[in-house]
Amino acid sequence: MDRVQKRNEVAQLKEAFAGASTAVVLQFKGLSVEKDTAFRKSIRDGKGRYRVAKNTLLRLAVQETPFASLAGQFKGNSAVATTRDDVVVLAKAIQTFLKDNPAASFKAAIMDGKSVTPAEFQAIAELPSRDVLIGKLLYLMQYPIQGLAVALEAIRKQKEPAA
Repeated sequence: MDRVQKRNEVAQLKEAFAGASTAVVLQFKGLSVEKDTAFRKSIRDGKGRYRVAKNTLLRLAVQETPFASLAGQFKGNSAVATTRDDVVVLAKAIQTFLKDNPAASFKAAIMDGKSVTPAEFQAIAELPSRDVLIGKLLYLMQYPIQGLAVALEAIRKQKEPAA
């Protein structure tokens, strides 16, 4: 890889980090092409990005970003998954991948500017997705109104004269 290619790679990585709210660093080893392809697809389906790059380039790319503290994690085989959208979807995809591939492991993550431990990351992965949470919220907001309507209908039927 010549200097121009390295600059382009760093620029692409910087763009990925600049537009992200979350970055997860993974260590991988011995992945088959099929498993890697399936993992990349699951990340893309969740509107995330997944990159494997040289550690030196990753360290350069995170400079002057909210993810600068991840620079120390770029040792050995490193890959980075980023997203600007639903963090839970990304966490679920990664957690599923880690369960199915014991050779891969979680190194570190920063979500919304905060460092996340492996236990916190797993707890996030177990949360319902944003769409499910919004659906539950809407149901909870609708429930009292529906209960009021049923109660008013019962009162109306009680007050109606018997025919």
